[in-house]
Amino acid sequence: MSFVKTNKSKKFGGSNVLEEHLLYQGSWSSLVEFSYEDEKKQIRKWEGLHRKNNAEAVIIIAKMEPSERYIIIRQFRPPTNSYLLEFPAGLVDKGETRDQTAIRELSEETGYVGKVQKISPRLYSSPGIVSEAVSFAHIKIDENLHENQNPKAKNEPGEFITVFNKSVEEISEFFNQEISHGVKFDAKLYSFFLAQGVL
Repeated sequence: MSFVKTNKSKKFGGSNVLEEHLLYQGSWSSLVEFSYEDEKKQIRKWEGLHRKNNAEAVIIIAKMEPSERYIIIRQFRPPTNSYLLEFPAGLVDKGETRDQTAIRELSEETGYVGKVQKISPRLYSSPGIVSEAVSFAHIKIDENLHENQNPKAKNEPGEFITVFNKSVEEISEFFNQEISHGVKFDAKLYSFFLAQGVL
């Protein structure tokens, strides 16, 4: 099964995907072979993955006020055969905005409610293999709201998520403790706190 690209608009650099050939269709993702034209007009092949329905994801950087603690989660990720520390995240459902996804996923995974302060452009975390676009949603959580006093997560079946609230000052020690238990890190989470200068 092949899909021929019809978008002939000029792109920066001149490279362009000409065709996608489906190699395998799974429940959640598709393995495809790309035929693309490079800058020298040579046709080349590449393999990659699409999310089901080309869904995009939102990564939620949720900060609690007034304590200035961040919401971090731990969950098992089968492709890594490890538990990972991550920011809450989720896929954008059909008909949703990225802001709506961020608020919904934060509530489902942690029980907290908050307001989106800003959202990043669409970014790519592993573009050599996955087409998925991700956005960072910065959310403010008002700790004084009644619904944030004793939050109750609504995890989906098969989701087992542990929620942590950590200040920047606690991150280094917390990460070291998790490492001692064999826990791994999502690159986006680690990079965020690395940029804060606490790692």
